[in-house]
Amino acid sequence: MSRAIRIKVKKAPEGYDLGASKFFGTPTVPLAWEEDFDDDEIFLCQIRLSDIAELDRENRLPHTGYLYIFLHTEDGKYHLGADVRYHDSEPDLAIDDFNAAVEDYERYTEAYLMEFSEVDEDEICTRLFGVPSDWPHEDAPPKLLMQYDPLDSQIGFLDSLDGFVYFFFCDDEKNFENIILMEEYS
Repeated sequence: MSRAIRIKVKKAPEGYDLGASKFFGTPTVPLAWEEDFDDDEIFLCQIRLSDIAELDRENRLPHTGYLYIFLHTEDGKYHLGADVRYHDSEPDLAIDDFNAAVEDYERYTEAYLMEFSEVDEDEICTRLFGVPSDWPHEDAPPKLLMQYDPLDSQIGFLDSLDGFVYFFFCDDEKNFENIILMEEYS
């Protein structure tokens, strides 16, 4: 059985490192991205890839820089779209209250720090890699980047969804521009 990387969260204390791996809060991004975000876009998470380097023994992700997941919300509260980005060095811009101006997402401005550990590939939790939990389809799933379990944390994001949000790679696992977001209800 393959291994995956579990993501546990805890509410960030005041004065935390803004460059930490986290859900929500203040994203720290490259200055060149400052004007690249749409009005309907929210910040979901950033992962400092050095934080998972020891756990990513198969080198599925780079071990330097940052991986970011932003979500397009133009279709309303559900049917979100993924905007996954990679930056190969340290970010130099912190954007306060990134989610505060997007209707229905204003409350997702508090940061939740990520802690990483190794788990089985099919563990029911929020995690990187592995296989999707409760995959109901006959076809094999695409390769999984991240599984978000709304009931696995204290965040409250999409907690009315009885199921999972999956982020799948398209064809090339090194291409983050074509990540597919899929909401799966149990």
